[in-house]
Amino acid sequence: MAPYFVVFGQHMVSHGQDYKMLREVELLNEGEGKLSRADEFQKIRSNIEKHLTKAYKRNQRTYDLRSKPRSFEVGQEVIKRNFSLSGAANNVNAKLAPVGVKARVKQKCGQLIYLLEDLNGKELGKFHIKDIW
Repeated sequence: MAPYFVVFGQHMVSHGQDYKMLREVELLNEGEGKLSRADEFQKIRSNIEKHLTKAYKRNQRTYDLRSKPRSFEVGQEVIKRNFSLSGAANNVNAKLAPVGVKARVKQKCGQLIYLLEDLNGKELGKFHIKDIW
């Protein structure tokens, strides 16, 4: 394998220690362009913004792989999550209660919130789409 050579003007660098020597004799002009403090901060901010955008897109892509867009129509029968609590006073054991209860969509209150009513017409409240299937 051939050695790696870097040429600076008339000087050829073939080893990492040569950089040290070139800096000592001031033939290697590194860092001459000093930035103001505000410009350094702006450079850091833009770098942070780039990394945050990259992380956001990566996380969004991962999330979108496993999520399915859902929506329900007014009047459609659905099953809502049952939020029952255990209680000795009421002789209720939540782990034995049904997971879902049948309901009907009464109104759509946004992109993800639905107003539900039971099958007899009694209003149950507003529920997020994650608690409806």
